[in-house]
Amino acid sequence: MNYDQESDLDGNDLEKQTPQQELLNKSQKTSKVFNGCFGVFLILFFIAWYVGIGFIFEEASEAKDAANWPTTSGKVVETKVTSHTSRGSGNRKSRTSYTPLVLYRYNVAEQALENDVVQMMSSYDSRAEAKKVTALYPVGSEVTVYYKLEQPGTSVLVPGISDESQLVLTIFTYVPITLLSLFVLSSIIKRMRK
Repeated sequence: MNYDQESDLDGNDLEKQTPQQELLNKSQKTSKVFNGCFGVFLILFFIAWYVGIGFIFEEASEAKDAANWPTTSGKVVETKVTSHTSRGSGNRKSRTSYTPLVLYRYNVAEQALENDVVQMMSSYDSRAEAKKVTALYPVGSEVTVYYKLEQPGTSVLVPGISDESQLVLTIFTYVPITLLSLFVLSSIIKRMRK
């Protein structure tokens, strides 16, 4: 006995099908197309996620490595807070984040350099929080500058990443992995039931 789900009906048999059988055949074809499209979407989503998370991990790794960079003294020239508003789509509201910038000058191997990065991957939800950071570095004050040996123009005042950035990194890492695992598990269970 052959229990294949594929229909072996020829043209004459298809004409004799009841409306229910025709609907069932159409729904099976639609289901296959939908599953195929959903699978392609999932693959493209995880490729984009993998590239994005790779970039974020690279930046986070460099921020953590900054603790081992050589240091030099620098002087604060200017402080300010910048804002960035991301537009919401659909019902989502726009979101504004604030970044504290502290312009400081420093010398490495008799080369005069300047930068404005306090800490990599740091932004705040309110201007007041960002101003608290800039208040730590008044104009004219001396600061310890951590600079990258191969690229002395890359520097920070605070090595590592903020707790908020670590939380975002954790969410973007583990939530998609959990969703993918659940999808694969549900697919395996469906196939075992068939």
